[in-house]
Amino acid sequence: MSGRSLVGPRALVPALLAALVIGAPAESQAAAVVMDRVIAVVNDDIVLLSELERELTSSPILAMEVEKLGPAATQAQVEKKMEEIRPQVLDELIERHLIRREAARMQIPVGDADIERYLLQMAQDNGFSSVEELRAAVLESGQFGSWSDYRQMIRDQILVHVTTTYLTNFKVTEAQVREHYRKMARDVDSKIVLEQLPFIADEQRSDARDKIYARAQTVARRLRSGEPYAEVARELKMTDTRRTLGRGEIAPQLEDAIFAAKEGQVVGPLASGRGYVVFLIVEREETDVRSFEQAKDQIRAMLEAEAFERASRDFRQQLRAKAHIDIRL
Repeated sequence: MSGRSLVGPRALVPALLAALVIGAPAESQAAAVVMDRVIAVVNDDIVLLSELERELTSSPILAMEVEKLGPAATQAQVEKKMEEIRPQVLDELIERHLIRREAARMQIPVGDADIERYLLQMAQDNGFSSVEELRAAVLESGQFGSWSDYRQMIRDQILVHVTTTYLTNFKVTEAQVREHYRKMARDVDSKIVLEQLPFIADEQRSDARDKIYARAQTVARRLRSGEPYAEVARELKMTDTRRTLGRGEIAPQLEDAIFAAKEGQVVGPLASGRGYVVFLIVEREETDVRSFEQAKDQIRAMLEAEAFERASRDFRQQLRAKAHIDIRL
């Protein structure tokens, strides 16, 4: 398969594992063949040993464990790993049965068109020129019994994802994205030098705030038009206005605005406490930190993935708590 080790959301078990199994003596392989039997009852469903073995062989957990063993791994070591992770794989299989039942109850469908779209995307993502080439790689691996078995596995995975997405809440708010960005950026030693002109209302009535806002707006307009800062500050009788700030040293809504600005830019008026504030960015220390606008989509995707994982875990636990499960492994 020309070094392609991933096919879709599951890893094909590395060539090492396949070689160990295929290369085993005939009598050892014959001894490994056992009669199929029920190994778990999940409500009204049953889980067969053959189903577990098929799931185990194609498990990404097993693939990672075998890879850790290295190329010198023996068959005994691989079989030991298989025994260690078998209960974990069975748990995943049981949860899939529960989610399938929940999907049927909620009438959540996954059609052939959904599977075909997913297979096409999977082929493209893994460097295959077509679904047919992906199919050949799957059959060559010997891990999935047949192409129909593989398609059923993909269908189950899509169904699990769609059902979990439909029945759980893992939304990420703009505030959460901004907070994560601030925490991430705070770890970087970035500083900004600025002039800060505060405009405070004597009274907190709306007319007083409107008046002070108009004054701040006029000052900001003068600075943007190119009037020297020193002259404007002297006219306002404001001294000691220069500050050096790092992330986390100022209110979040102000931090977002000033750290997104360029040198020489006027920011504001921005609401602050009992009035408003105008900033002039004097100097900023260049760092590798991207702006919030540049980073927000990636942060949101990461937070949504984490939230989905937590929601999925909670959802599975809830289904298990309500189910009758009898494990006979």
